[in-house]
Amino acid sequence: MQALAIDTGFFADVYGVPQWLTIRGADRRNPALLIVGGPGFGYAALAPFFSTWERDFTLVHWDQPGAGFTFGKNGDAATGPLSIERLVRDGVRVAELVCAELGAERIAPLCVSGGTIVGLHMLLRRPDLFSGYIGTGQFVDWARQDALSYALLLERARARGDAVMLAELAEIGAPPYVDTPTDARKSKYAGAPTAGEAAAFAELMPLVAAAMQGVPAGAAYLAHAVAWPDPLTRATTAYDALRPELVGFDARRLGRRFAVPLFFFQGTDDVFSVTTEVERYATEIEAPRAELVPIEGGGHSAVLLRAAFLAQLLARVRPTLLSPV
Repeated sequence: MQALAIDTGFFADVYGVPQWLTIRGADRRNPALLIVGGPGFGYAALAPFFSTWERDFTLVHWDQPGAGFTFGKNGDAATGPLSIERLVRDGVRVAELVCAELGAERIAPLCVSGGTIVGLHMLLRRPDLFSGYIGTGQFVDWARQDALSYALLLERARARGDAVMLAELAEIGAPPYVDTPTDARKSKYAGAPTAGEAAAFAELMPLVAAAMQGVPAGAAYLAHAVAWPDPLTRATTAYDALRPELVGFDARRLGRRFAVPLFFFQGTDDVFSVTTEVERYATEIEAPRAELVPIEGGGHSAVLLRAAFLAQLLARVRPTLLSPV
């Protein structure tokens, strides 16, 4: 009889490029979630951080091209150029491989920040392969959310009497911006962690340090003898490569009809991918279900608030994934 628990990590051949996957869960019959992080960021080496989710979901962590152990093994030259189309194509192939590994018909992408752009494309590319969609830090219309974000940050700086923040925002002016360094100057305020997220980061950082040292030896979620690169450097490099596509993204151009339920888990204090725009988008699309799910005390990194996020996954998403569309 096949064991129900699963804890494995391996390089999968994705169109000729070995890409690192980890699959973890207490029962492989549980709904599977494919975590699609922002370009350049892979969660695989940080898998234990989400271990409390593994009783009710099978978690699949994918180190995308340019990220994590996939970059560690291949570098940029062997990986090839990045594009949204490339990530969508590879993401669909990863979903196929994971379904085959688990003996599952479908999987649900859980997409974070810039990964939401990839995830929506994947959903439309292969609706037969996916059971639902969860987006957090959801981008809908990058330019509009960027402008709304700037206005909210100005309000916040004035309310706090933060002269340094006001001066820097005034210096860079309202978006759009011309380059990644200017984006980063605004993003350090827009993506600043809330109090709850800061506490979660404090728990996460030791895992980051351990992963960069290949510790603990023997852990299935670590690719042994392959270096795990600095995640900030990789994320910045990937963002810079994809920037023209990211800043021009408008989900409405993809069409508004989806074959599966969509859930948008938005931090109530997200001033980056501003939630009011996500809320409006959820009312405009046609799907079996389209729901905005607020995560209290969360900002753009609301996914790190594991207990609150899991509570909503269990209440809203898991019952839907267990029922056929």
